[in-house]
Parts: sequence; C-alpha cells; structure tokens
Amino acid sequence: MIINPIIPIPFMILICLIMIIFIIEDSFFYNRNKSETKDASKKTKEKINNSNQKQNIVSLILKISIVVLFFITNLRFMLPNGESDTVSSDLSVLFVIDKSVSMRALDYDGTKERFEGVKNDLTYVIDELSGANFSIITFGDTSNKLIPFTTDSDMVQAEIKSIQLENNFYAKGTSLNIVKDILEKTVKDEYERKGESSKIVVFFVTDGEITVENEKLADFSSIKAFITDGAVLGYGSIEGGKMVDSLHEDDPTSDFYYIYYYDDDYNRVTAISKLDEENLKNLSNYLGIDYIGMSKQSNIDYKLKEMKKNLYLQQNTENKVTSYQDIYYYFAIPLLVLLIIDFIKKFICGF
Repeated sequence: MIINPIIPIPFMILICLIMIIFIIEDSFFYNRNKSETKDASKKTKEKINNSNQKQNIVSLILKISIVVLFFITNLRFMLPNGESDTVSSDLSVLFVIDKSVSMRALDYDGTKERFEGVKNDLTYVIDELSGANFSIITFGDTSNKLIPFTTDSDMVQAEIKSIQLENNFYAKGTSLNIVKDILEKTVKDEYERKGESSKIVVFFVTDGEITVENEKLADFSSIKAFITDGAVLGYGSIEGGKMVDSLHEDDPTSDFYYIYYYDDDYNRVTAISKLDEENLKNLSNYLGIDYIGMSKQSNIDYKLKEMKKNLYLQQNTENKVTSYQDIYYYFAIPLLVLLIIDFIKKFICGF
C-alpha cells in the first residue's frame, strides 16, 4: 500500500488542526449558551443541561470524525493492482502549449474549438510515445513549466486535459516570445543532464498569432542545438474562426457568446482569430523541426512514425512496473454520509 496525497500532508495537518479548533470553540459556546436556561426549576435545568451535554458530545464526535475522514481521504491510499510490462526510453518529449485566448477559436477540424483538438491530439501523441519522458510548458500572458520530465503518462495526460485557457477579460495579448527563455533553459538543462546521447523532442503547439502591439517573432535558433526532433503544430485556419467568450461559454444562445470589439465607427464586430503560417514556419526553421498544420489528428502520424523508427525504438527497454488502484472512495463515501447527517442535524433538526 502507498499514499499519494492530493494536498501535501503538512498543509493538510494545518487545515485539519484549524478545523478542529473551530469545532471545539463552537461546541464550547453552544454548550454555554444552552446551559443558560432561564425560568426553569433546578431539576429541570439539570435535565436540560444533561441533554445538551449528550447532544454536544455526539456533535463533537461527529464533526471530529468528519475531519479525520477528510484527512484520510486526502492521503489517497492506493493498493497494488498487479504488475505490467512497460517500455522505458531515454527520449524526452517537451510540449510547449499556447493557452492564449485565440485558442478558443472554433476552426479545428471544421468547427471544433482549437484547444479541444490540442487536448485530444497531445493525448494521442503520449499514447504513441508511451514510456518516454514528458514535460509541459504553457504560455499566454506568462510562461510556466507545469511539470518536469516524468514517465507518468497518465499524470501528463491529466495535466493537459486540466489546462484552462486564459480569460479574455484579463488577457494582455499574445506573444510567442514570452516562452523563449524557459523553453531554452528546459531543453538545455535536459541536454546537459543526459549528455550528447540525449534525444529531446519538442512539440510547439500554437496558432502562431502575435497580438502584442509592434512585436515580431524573436530568433529561436539558439535552441536548435539542443533539439533532436519535433514539430511546430499549427492550430487554426487561414480563414479564421470566432472565439467563444469565457464568461458565456455555457450559453451558446447568448448575444455575447462570441468575443467582439468595436471598430473605429463604433460598430460591433465579432473577433476572428486566424492561423499565422508565416510565424509558424519561421519558428519551425529557427528550431530545426517540421511545421505541421493540425487540421486533423492524422496529420501528425507520419512524424510519430519517424520518431518511433529513428529515435524511440532504438533505445527502449522493458521493465516490470507495479500498478496501483485508488481506494480513497472507501473513505469518501462514509465522509459524505457523515456530512449529510451533520447537515440534517444542524439545519433540519435544529441541534
């Protein structure tokens, strides 16, 4: 059995201690207020106080039990679920993902959202290159490394699916250059860590748009020496697509479903995001990798086939890996039951 906490244990201990302190204080004041019964005989007061004390003890045990189960559920206990063969590789695959507002545009494989295509396509890439080391960098207003290189493909896929695009009300404009420094540092560090035998693949995922005023694509050629293979994956179309407003994405019938702006004559105009192939091709030349227009998932198949033939299969080794099964729900179910009981006791029964 192993544990894989959702919230780090030290923080969880702190949270639970604070909750217990509040529970005890609440119980103390509740008991004191109930004991201040006026206009009653001494014997009646004693009966009321005894009843209140029993209720208070039951309530205290219930709430502390909730906190304990909350803590145990967070530990995320996992049981061994048998062994399986896995393929490990020295191949390092880095995803550089554009999460700017323009990735909301509806022109992937017809009228699908660009980022929906990104999630599905990268999940497919991870499955095809299973056993490699994966890492993720995202960029928009800022650039961030979401996870370092890891062979845990399930975690990488989950991380990609959980990426949230930027809110169009707070976005400051798109810049491809903002990710250059962290990209260069990441591939350089990985190259130095693994030495000259390293095989580093970069998938740069973007629509190529630069909307920061007076900005042009920077020279990324200093990164080329550290990259073995990869592709710039271009999402979108030359014609462009409408972008869904982040505040109204759940209501397609709304007049504000699509992002809009006012032109110089104060006419309302629906904003259109267009694929910038010039930037994408220049970027691929700087990095020394292919440019692939991702109008559909199968467009990347030839590149994956090349990688598995030339890089991936040559250095694979088979290992026995123990898989684990989550059992946190065994604790989550009684936790939910106790929460319902506490709710009924407090808000329906009134004690």
